[in-house]
Amino acid sequence: MKVKDQRWAARTANLLLCLTVVFFTGCGSVANRDDAGMAEVTEKAEAAENESILTEEDRMLMRDNEFLVGEVETGEQDMDGLETAGLNDTDSDLDTMEIYERFLDGERTVVWEERQVPIAELFWDNDIAYCFYDIDGDGVEELHIRDSVAYYAIKARDSRPEILFEGWWGYEPVVLDGQCGILKYYQEYGSEWIEFMTVNADGSTHKEGEVYWYDENGNGNMDENDYFRGYSDWKEIEMEQFVRYRDEQFRKLSGNELEWKERQLESFATWQEAYAAYIERRYFHPTISEYVDYALIYVDDDEIPELYIFTGGMATGEFVVSFYDGHLGVMNRGRIGLHYMEHGGLLYSYSGNMGFYPCNIYMLEKGEFSEIGTGWWKETGDGENIKFDYFWEGVPVTENECKTRIAELIDMSACVEPEELYTKEEILEILENYEK
Repeated sequence: MKVKDQRWAARTANLLLCLTVVFFTGCGSVANRDDAGMAEVTEKAEAAENESILTEEDRMLMRDNEFLVGEVETGEQDMDGLETAGLNDTDSDLDTMEIYERFLDGERTVVWEERQVPIAELFWDNDIAYCFYDIDGDGVEELHIRDSVAYYAIKARDSRPEILFEGWWGYEPVVLDGQCGILKYYQEYGSEWIEFMTVNADGSTHKEGEVYWYDENGNGNMDENDYFRGYSDWKEIEMEQFVRYRDEQFRKLSGNELEWKERQLESFATWQEAYAAYIERRYFHPTISEYVDYALIYVDDDEIPELYIFTGGMATGEFVVSFYDGHLGVMNRGRIGLHYMEHGGLLYSYSGNMGFYPCNIYMLEKGEFSEIGTGWWKETGDGENIKFDYFWEGVPVTENECKTRIAELIDMSACVEPEELYTKEEILEILENYEK
């Protein structure tokens, strides 16, 4: 049993090391990794930080999770008896759709983070959507799966499911008039990032374009004085080029021909069972897993608590998991400092760093989280004459106006933060022995 404030100073030095762990979003196989592309991402992040415009997307440490299924020795036992190969003697007789169905049912595993995992461990949410489409042009359909954060393209190779592509925050497959690819659209805090790529039959990808906008002058509008970058060399571009490319991608998105079906990954009889299962399947990188702690908190007005997960750093942030009518709802904020109104159904956080401080207000209703207010303030000046510019829903406001907007949505003085945090072993014991 621990108190977060008592541990914070002792953990700071270790967390600085943890925040350097980089998880690149991957696609294709190991043989097709694009080292130049990784260097490009790093260069962009460094350039953005030098100009003090590092966005939430830039801060988020992405993951490179590509491993060949064949690299794992078959027959080795892992994950409570699941064979790491995920196969048996009759699997060679399965057709592609049977492989996908067994993977969706949790009966087949894929290699992810150098481990064999079932589908439930790939996603934050318990509710997913899936569809089938041949996105790489080899004449065989792939299985496409997404939740509120992650998207995966799963391919059947040698009677085994394999991750063809993985994308987090804003990735989605699009198909229009027979042309297909993967579109990324990410918008947050006065910035937009748009990228479209195609996937080849060998698993490699080709970027057809990538553009970025940042509200450099802070007036809440896109104009010629803002920051625009894009295309393969990531050099400065004109606003018209950005708008033209964005509109082209929006047309693909609005006309997307894919038909998605909904599915629940796991079903649970009780909230205790649901939370224990989520804790067990929620993977954190070994460099931060020792800092992860848990609590039971009461956010909405029912008698079922929510599960709070403190990961120990800005890169992975905090999770709040709800249980309602047999369903799990999950919210992840890529920062720390979350407060909530006990039994009031409201949460907020405004912690930040590097002169940038976002304020997000959330509502929990019937097991679903929604963001009902977004603002931010950032430092400006030459170091000696520092001031803050304030924004609410992308529009410049005064400090008092920003405070008024927040007060209209939530009483911050009535909010609390979790006091008692528990280790994984402790919270699992609490759930097991919780009075039914």
